Amino acid sequence: MVRVKDIPEGMRWRMATRVLTRLVVALGRAPPGNRDLSRCTEQLFAEMGDEIRLVADRYSMPREHAADLVQTMGAVSVILFGPAFETRFIEGFPDEAVIRLTECALFRDERAPDIPPSGVHAVCTAYVRHAIDALNPAFGITITRSMCCGDPFCEMVITRKRG
Repeated sequence: MVRVKDIPEGMRWRMATRVLTRLVVALGRAPPGNRDLSRCTEQLFAEMGDEIRLVADRYSMPREHAADLVQTMGAVSVILFGPAFETRFIEGFPDEAVIRLTECALFRDERAPDIPPSGVHAVCTAYVRHAIDALNPAFGITITRSMCCGDPFCEMVITRKRG
């Protein structure tokens, strides 16, 4: 089981630094001027997902099953975004697992009040989709409930892809 409190503080800093540094470097490679913002955003989250996968490899974080992905994704998200992303392990099986959040560090960010909930939802969706795909491409994630869309909590379901 992967829990944030089991990861030494120095290691958490190294993990966050690697992921966020890669994101900043990727942003710096984006061509200035007339950028295709959606393509740039997809590239940034793909880069972030790649670094998350490397962190998971480096620290032997589990990700073979859906239940493993909930744990690993939860630990990485708490390290990157803070304790608001901490979730109790709700349900997890080899082919399907559920993440539920009652707080969201992205949605409540008072430092960016000009970002509409739909914008936060798009960023969150891109983050979780790319992170899960990078951790284990045999799985996908669906957001079934979202505080950004007016729900009282967020719910994401990780499932093994069919076919």
